[in-house]
Amino acid sequence: MARQSLTRAAAPALLIASGILVAGCASGGAPDASAETPQPATEEAPPPATSAAEPPAESAPPPAEAEPTAPVGGIFTDAQAQRGRTTFDEVCSECHTTSEFRGRTFQRGWGRRTVYSFFRTVRSTMPDDNPGGLEEQIYLDVVSYILSINGHDGGPAELSADSPMREVRIAPSEPGR
Repeated sequence: MARQSLTRAAAPALLIASGILVAGCASGGAPDASAETPQPATEEAPPPATSAAEPPAESAPPPAEAEPTAPVGGIFTDAQAQRGRTTFDEVCSECHTTSEFRGRTFQRGWGRRTVYSFFRTVRSTMPDDNPGGLEEQIYLDVVSYILSINGHDGGPAELSADSPMREVRIAPSEPGR
């Protein structure tokens, strides 16, 4: 019987604690900083907390697409673009023409996107009858060719998985090209 009285007496306290916990979660904050378990220190700072009244900033682009700029000298070689042209003529031209990958329509859809975004899409969707079935180097060569027909200049190094593809847009950075 004493146990039953204790449970009845503790019930309101549990309801209040649950209400505080739920209110803390709904507001986006922690219910009580002193009740949290201390976390080990990390080198990376946690993201700043925002209140429920503050909407998240919508003007900032995702980091992967943030203001790409072309590295000096281009990110593919002319020889690589030529290999890509050969592959395009032998494989891609069964379904596509080069006009699909340059000009206003192509630039409207892809010009502001990064080379990495285009590479990832081509690699995961082409060829139509075997998506992702080619060697990675073949995809890189074809993307180099597409860049070349869109006005990008070749450089000293070949386009590779380690290239700064996330920093270069499909549209060349020079106006009028």
